Amino acid sequence: MPSATVNGTTLYYRLEGSDAPKNRPTLVLLNGIFQRTEAWEPLMPYLQGFPVLRYDMRGQGQSAVPEGPYTPELHADDLHALLAALEIGRYHLLGLSNGGIVAQVYAARQPGGLQRLVLLCTTARVEPLIRAKVRSWQLALEWAGTLGRLQIALPWIWGRAFLEAHPEIDTPASLEQMFLAAPSVEAQHNLMNGFLTLGDLRPRLANIKAPTLVLSGEEDLLFPPLYSQEIAETIPGAVHRVLPGVGHVAALENTPLLVQHLTSFLEAHP
Repeated sequence: MPSATVNGTTLYYRLEGSDAPKNRPTLVLLNGIFQRTEAWEPLMPYLQGFPVLRYDMRGQGQSAVPEGPYTPELHADDLHALLAALEIGRYHLLGLSNGGIVAQVYAARQPGGLQRLVLLCTTARVEPLIRAKVRSWQLALEWAGTLGRLQIALPWIWGRAFLEAHPEIDTPASLEQMFLAAPSVEAQHNLMNGFLTLGDLRPRLANIKAPTLVLSGEEDLLFPPLYSQEIAETIPGAVHRVLPGVGHVAALENTPLLVQHLTSFLEAHP
């Protein structure tokens, strides 16, 4: 199992695409809050021309579960240390949801190797409505464990069109699969408590110099397109696109459409 001990923790990672052109920057995939590297699997067949780094943040998947909370700043420190340990000098960042928050924090530090930034279904701030949503997840976890949290979160995560086409998502068998892939209860608390430390990143986003694409799901109830529009209006030169008929899990709900936007942006000339 490839892992790196960095910044006081151990992170599991997968570095793929060794046959990609040597001059191409590495595409780094930043997980959503409860995801693990496997969540990007639908995207991987489309990324064969890119070197790709995906990893579990602290508390996720096969990475360690140190003492929390896991704040966006701490995740960004971990990312910096992992890139240094793997000697990755030039890279793109693609961050989903909480991973998109980490990507914003990191990019605002103006790291030298960052080439392009893609922010997917994310936010730059925690305001009362988002706080109330996440607090409901915390209470569900306290009252009914991981399965309870999954059930409460389900309508916030999946888009209407996807759930109509895949009603099996809301079945005991599907929830059991999600339960088996979820972080431990301790890690979930650490991840959510860290997320809720986020204030408002917008004053820092003007520092981002990398070309930036911001994508949102039309049917994303957790982070509706308004939040992505706010980000795009703050980052100099950023472009915002809305993915029609897509909820919060864009990489799974409409993989070809996401890939179309992603590859077009990453392969564009400066």
